[in-house]
Amino acid sequence: MTDTANEIALISDSLELYAERHGDMAPRVYERFFELNLEAAALMEYSDEYMRGRMFASMLELFLSDEHLDPGGYLDWELENHIKAYSATTAMYESLFQSMRDVLGNDLGADWRPEWQEAWANRIDLIMVQVNTFK
Repeated sequence: MTDTANEIALISDSLELYAERHGDMAPRVYERFFELNLEAAALMEYSDEYMRGRMFASMLELFLSDEHLDPGGYLDWELENHIKAYSATTAMYESLFQSMRDVLGNDLGADWRPEWQEAWANRIDLIMVQVNTFK
């Protein structure tokens, strides 16, 4: 198994355990996201549960597949659309990704494994390279 495939498997395992124990993590992730980034909270003030759910599902796809990271792929479209059209910032993306990892680690507590932490950190770093180089 490649490093990327292994990281994706570890991320998937952490999400599955969270879902088994706690159900839908999206509301907790957004709560944490808005704590970390007040500017994002203001920007998303009028977003509804449906829109947040779609955004959350898209974010999961970034963590569970490399398909969306190709040049001209979904992530590039996402950045083009949200940074230019909605004034999202790269810091908002970083806060959003951090909020997901924070919720998993905090809510899973003693069951949060070091290899999950490392897989999440590596994946966030990989995605943030693309986010930070967006023009």
